[in-house]
Amino acid sequence: MPEIPFVETLVANLRPRVVGRTIRAAHLRSVSLLKSVDPPVTAIQGATIQDVRRRGKLALFDLSGALVMIIHPKRDGRLAIAPSTQRATKDVALILQLDGGEDLRLMELGPKKRAGLYVRRAEEVEQTEPVGGLGVEPLDATFTPEALAAMLDQARMQLKRFLGTQRYLAGIGNAYSDEILWEARLSPFAPTQSLKGEERSRLHAAIREVLQRSIAEHRAHFGDDLPMREPVDLLRVHRRAGEACPRCGTPVAAVYFSEKVTYYCPGCQTGGKVYADRRLSRLLK
Repeated sequence: MPEIPFVETLVANLRPRVVGRTIRAAHLRSVSLLKSVDPPVTAIQGATIQDVRRRGKLALFDLSGALVMIIHPKRDGRLAIAPSTQRATKDVALILQLDGGEDLRLMELGPKKRAGLYVRRAEEVEQTEPVGGLGVEPLDATFTPEALAAMLDQARMQLKRFLGTQRYLAGIGNAYSDEILWEARLSPFAPTQSLKGEERSRLHAAIREVLQRSIAEHRAHFGDDLPMREPVDLLRVHRRAGEACPRCGTPVAAVYFSEKVTYYCPGCQTGGKVYADRRLSRLLK
């Protein structure tokens, strides 16, 4: 699922293409995409896009008329600009016809249709789904070491799960929680409340350093293009099971659970302990 570096790059590259343009028509081609009913999606027709910004993993389009269009790409949702004359493929779930003869199109590239489209009144955005309930932005000034310490004490869960829980930190998911914990040399399975002062400082620094570096790397990788695929080659440990840890050379290990996989270095993060692969554990029962 797209996380902060991907969505930040998407928003930055979309902004000069769409800000100031008017949505002449909105064509919803997948009914399951729409997650709100009031205001109706037709309310955005005739509105001008005033800004595009990121909140967590969401792309927010501030529109004239005090409306906000929110797109949650989820795993397979991608945005593209295309000529209005270009035929839309079956993967296109939403077409916004812009002035100037171009469309902003939302595609869902996989078989599972999970992306979401919301239309909200501006004054309701912070109190309603999907923005309402999101935690602090990890790169905001309000995310201090003291704020992190309070979250860790309250959460009482494993570190990997904590980093991906959006009510604490908005925008981090499966991939970058692995990257952050590797950078901080912390076990993804450690309880949040077990971290001591120096470990908490390392975690706070790693969150900010990894995300800032990754945004810069994404922007360099994609240039002015709208991102379509996560550049896996930029990741240090995520999706690199069996490869040598870039820091100590220990083979990267993985624990599979449901649709998510946790990648970590036993040498750097867990004191040499390799955790059981839950897929094999289930088969042996």
